[in-house]
Amino acid sequence: MRSFVHIGILVCSFAWTVTTNAAFAKLSSEKSSARTPVQRTDYDGLPDARKTADSNYVTDLPAEFDARQHFVKCSDVIGDIKDQGNCASSWAVAVASSFTDRLCIKTDGKFTKHLSAQNLMSCGAERSTGCGGGSAFKAWEHTMTKGIVTGGHYGSNEGCQPYQRSTCDHFGVTGGKNCSSEILMVQTTCDEKCSNENYGIDYNEDLHKTSSVYMTSWTNVKQIQQEIATYGPVTAFMYVYENFLSYKRGVYKSTAGRMVGYQYVKLIGWGVDEVDGEYWLAMNSWNNSWGECGFFKILRGYNLCSIELLVMAGTVQDVSR
Repeated sequence: MRSFVHIGILVCSFAWTVTTNAAFAKLSSEKSSARTPVQRTDYDGLPDARKTADSNYVTDLPAEFDARQHFVKCSDVIGDIKDQGNCASSWAVAVASSFTDRLCIKTDGKFTKHLSAQNLMSCGAERSTGCGGGSAFKAWEHTMTKGIVTGGHYGSNEGCQPYQRSTCDHFGVTGGKNCSSEILMVQTTCDEKCSNENYGIDYNEDLHKTSSVYMTSWTNVKQIQQEIATYGPVTAFMYVYENFLSYKRGVYKSTAGRMVGYQYVKLIGWGVDEVDGEYWLAMNSWNNSWGECGFFKILRGYNLCSIELLVMAGTVQDVSR
């Protein structure tokens, strides 16, 4: 058995096996759905064209890659685990997180603030859905047309518009406040000013933009790897099945139970397990008590759960702050 150890960041070392969380396994199907912060609506409005090549792409790809170790100055930024709370906001959380990583990388580690998922939820094209889900690609498009401001975790008092949904216990693993007891936010209001009165920077001056947004090829796994290795983490879409909710460790490679919804996650690298084969290294947004300290590995090269179908990212425009 092997372990995945990261130097200089949170170490989460496990034997690579997939287990079922006992507390979750005891829940009925109805109760488990109530604890599931995934969206129920499918994606739409996607572009026909995809990015398939880039003259700047890294050509010599290693067998294993972790963006936290490769982009060392941004390791803490890339590895920062999010908690979407009882809110199907993964579309906004994954985009804000990936954009943050790329801005940090573009500035050689000088930009270390969080970009605001809350701002995407409030002012993006999908704001009317609130916590009901949304399109990550439309969120990426918003970073290009309007830009987004900074904003830290719930209760952090960091940035212009911090996240408004509180952390919670998603699947009965921490003993904390149950996510299903939280009321879903139906709609958010776009307020183009900083909700954090102590931030000290004007909303319009705090906006950060991309110059282009795109989707990668889904048939060329190497190109997705090159995109990550050259520019940083990407946003990916996946179908969520019941057994994924209780994922604990190892390479997720077999779906079981019903399909309960959709989730957007962040791909930060890849690797090879001597037993389970090639995988993507991904970050979820169900806090660090889920999975491998908030991360998971999923089979690579087979488009499992459509993980390779809708990989998207953006080119950083603003590197002045």
